[in-house]
Amino acid sequence: MDRIGVLGGSFNPIHRGHLAMASFALDALSLDRMLLLPTGNPPHKHEGLADKRDRMEMVRLCERENPRFEACDLEVTRAGVIYTFDTLNLLRARLPEAAFYYLIGADTLLELHTWHRADEVLHLCSFAVFARRGCAGKEVVSCMEDMRRKGANMCWLDMPKLDISSTMVREMAARGKDLTGVVTEPVAAYIQSHGLYAPQKGAGK
Repeated sequence: MDRIGVLGGSFNPIHRGHLAMASFALDALSLDRMLLLPTGNPPHKHEGLADKRDRMEMVRLCERENPRFEACDLEVTRAGVIYTFDTLNLLRARLPEAAFYYLIGADTLLELHTWHRADEVLHLCSFAVFARRGCAGKEVVSCMEDMRRKGANMCWLDMPKLDISSTMVREMAARGKDLTGVVTEPVAAYIQSHGLYAPQKGAGK
């Protein structure tokens, strides 16, 4: 049985923190591969969201960082609003013998009950939860216990925190700063060559 990790997100853009999470989970959970899954049309719109084709291409540029990374276009090639419930069902239909491990931060864990068909999502995969700044330990533990009572398989991954966020990368790009410390060099070159996250003309006037 293949053990497959799934790291989804807007990846606006994908950064070294995402890749560190993916690498850590691959080893900690003895996974065969990690799907890097950019969202297409997320249920909650994000201001300043780069085009899904650009975000997908930046994810593809990160495949070379680890032979077990695999860019997955399952969501960006679909129309309409994309829900995790639908994505997991499609993955299970394609790979019925695989065991899926969905990576989330503790902040996402606390919002899991608000997801589309959340109770059903809990039974479609296992969840690997990472610490997030600002999420209280007791609250997170209580939430994990509640999810387990509902039948969810959850594990905690204690990874050293990297102080990187997509918001930080976008702000650095807007100021014309060097991005190679926070994203891979190919992604930094892509952002620059395509003018992503550059300030709008006339901004600040």
